Amino acid sequence: MGRRQQPETVGVLDRINNLPDSILSHILSFLPNKEAVRTSILSTRWKYLFDSSISILDFEHCLKNLYEEDVNNFMNFVDTLLFNPRERVHLESFRVNDYFVDDEDDYLPLYGWISTALSRGLKNIGINFINEKVPVLPTLLFTSHSLVTLTLFLHIKDDMKIPTNACLPNLKNLCLTNLAFEDGYSILKLISNCHVLEDLTIYDCCFHSISELNIHNLLLRRLILCFEHVCVRDYDYVMAIDAPSLVYFEYTGIVGKGYTLSNMKSLVKAEISISHFHEVHSERSATQLLQGICNVQSLHLAIEAFNETFFRTRLDPKLVFHNLVELEFHSYYCYRK
Repeated sequence: MGRRQQPETVGVLDRINNLPDSILSHILSFLPNKEAVRTSILSTRWKYLFDSSISILDFEHCLKNLYEEDVNNFMNFVDTLLFNPRERVHLESFRVNDYFVDDEDDYLPLYGWISTALSRGLKNIGINFINEKVPVLPTLLFTSHSLVTLTLFLHIKDDMKIPTNACLPNLKNLCLTNLAFEDGYSILKLISNCHVLEDLTIYDCCFHSISELNIHNLLLRRLILCFEHVCVRDYDYVMAIDAPSLVYFEYTGIVGKGYTLSNMKSLVKAEISISHFHEVHSERSATQLLQGICNVQSLHLAIEAFNETFFRTRLDPKLVFHNLVELEFHSYYCYRK
């Protein structure tokens, strides 16, 4: 028998390039940003396809292990991405840092990127600044109607400025870390103006010029407060919490002058870790704190003290946990030298 002849190839069907731009952009969205950008060299058509495929831009990931000249190329890339007149990129998440910043002038393009992304409906933003001298953050950051998640981690020693018209009507998640507010009432007003806020986290923030730290929000479901590295002299106020929808409450660090926790009937789980229990007001304040969460079902309680006896006086008879089904207790006795 003779050798079977192979059919001749009339033409190669290019299935990829026959797809519409919207489908190709959707496919590119599953690639890491660096891989998606590399497709721009394939042809003229592919040059800007990656623009609309990028929904998440993370400086932490993109700037890792880059040399100085590569950082400049990256900055040019962000400029092209956000200011390209041909394609209006709509980021969903934007995580920025100032690791590449040398002086205050370098914040101008950085703030320009933040404002542009916010003006195009950005939903999630995380800002991590390590420099102590940082210009005032863009006003749009506190007045955006699209933001759902806002995370601020700053190392600035100056006052954190909050505009008087601050309002984030669609914000559900707010995390503040290492911030100092000379006018403590400004951030409290912002929290109250986040009408759909569900998750609030405050780590080692200082609130000056206030007599009461008042957290009032009707829809708040998770509240995490950490004052572990806050000086006692900076915690010179009473804390009042009114959150009727709160399900989870976590408190870590020193206790303040006093506590008024109301409408905690929905509370399911609380994790309380109290340090520096030797202060004069610690026992009274800690009792008030526990009394405010007496409706909780699951309680994790840890106390660090400089005395073997934590509560010297008899506990308030009102301190009864009627709904408690799970209790975990840890004590830490620290010896004075």
